[in-house]
Amino acid sequence: MQRRGWVSIYYLLLPKKQYLFSKNLSDHSVKAYKDLCEGVGVIFEAVRAMPESYTGQGAFVGIEPDPLSFIARINELQYQLEAEIKLRLGVEEKQKLADERFNHLQEQLDAATRRESYFRSLALRYSQGFSKMIPIINDLQEDPGITEEGYL
Repeated sequence: MQRRGWVSIYYLLLPKKQYLFSKNLSDHSVKAYKDLCEGVGVIFEAVRAMPESYTGQGAFVGIEPDPLSFIARINELQYQLEAEIKLRLGVEEKQKLADERFNHLQEQLDAATRRESYFRSLALRYSQGFSKMIPIINDLQEDPGITEEGYL
């Protein structure tokens, strides 16, 4: 940042254009004036200088602070964008892990459901088999058809 009268000039570090700020405007050529005109807002930005009443603690005495310069605003937005990207990537990674966990649990639930269905079917078959055997067992108890000497 260099002070030039009532403005402070913030410029991007483009080595081939730094000569524009190396001397007073009156000492430059016409080409330098053209480069300055083309570079406004592209390679540099002029903003009002910090008032002498600035206390250095974020407060002005009797003067409202200027809005952020163009470059400062870009830097602030780039920082916010980077923070948002990191946050989004973190959320996406957590979502991916949650999806993988959900799919794994879904597979386990499906396997458990298949096992439950198999054992339910097996229990039903046993139940039906027992229901056929019980009358036969009851008949045998009433008339075993066998005595100590042999058959009746």
